[in-house]
Amino acid sequence: MKVLFFDVGYTLVNEDAVWEARCREQAQTDEAKNLGLSAADIYHEIEIASISRKPQFRTLIDKYSFKEVAPYRTELEKLYKDAPAVIKALSQKYELGIIANQLDGLKERLEAFDLLQYFKYIISSWDVKIMKPDIRIFEYALDKANCAPQETCMIGDRLDNDILPAKALGIKTVWIKQGFGALQKPLSKSEEPDHSINNLFELLEIF
Repeated sequence: MKVLFFDVGYTLVNEDAVWEARCREQAQTDEAKNLGLSAADIYHEIEIASISRKPQFRTLIDKYSFKEVAPYRTELEKLYKDAPAVIKALSQKYELGIIANQLDGLKERLEAFDLLQYFKYIISSWDVKIMKPDIRIFEYALDKANCAPQETCMIGDRLDNDILPAKALGIKTVWIKQGFGALQKPLSKSEEPDHSINNLFELLEIF
C-alpha cells in the first residue's frame, strides 16, 4: 500500500452544523414556507436522498422546484477531533491524497485546518470538473499519484460516491460511517467495503 486517498465531508470534516444551518435557511425561504416545510422536513428529505443514492440537496431542490437555494456555508465546517493526530500518524507511513466533491477553495480550507501539509495529492471536483461517483476522477488521482489501484485505498463516508467507484477500479476501500452516509447499507457485493469503521482513529488499527 502506497497511497491513502480521503474524502473530505463527513470523513475528515464534520458537516453537521453546515447542514443544520442550510436546512434552517431553506425552511425560512418564502417557497418553503408556502409549502409548509420545516427545517426538520428538509433535513429528512436529505436523509432519504442519501439512502436512495441521490444527490443530497439537489434532489430536494428539484423535487420542490425551489428557485431560492440556501448556500453551503463552509465556515461552519468543523474538523473531527481525531483527524489531526490520525492524519499526521498515517502521513509518516504512506502518501496521502484527497478525492472529493468540493467547492472552490479546498486547499485554503485544509490549510486553515492545518492539514494541507500532510496531503501530497489534492483532487477536487471543482478543479478537475469531474464529480464522484464518476470513476474518471479516481483514474485521474491514480495517474497523478503514479500508482496502481491495488497500491491505494479510498477512505470515505458514502457507499455510492466513494466505495462503489473505487472498488470498480480495484482500489481498496474503507467506509467510515459518519454523517448521512452512515444511513446507507450495501445493496450488493460491489458496494461492500474492505473495512468499515466508525471514526478516523480506527484507521490506525487497519494501517
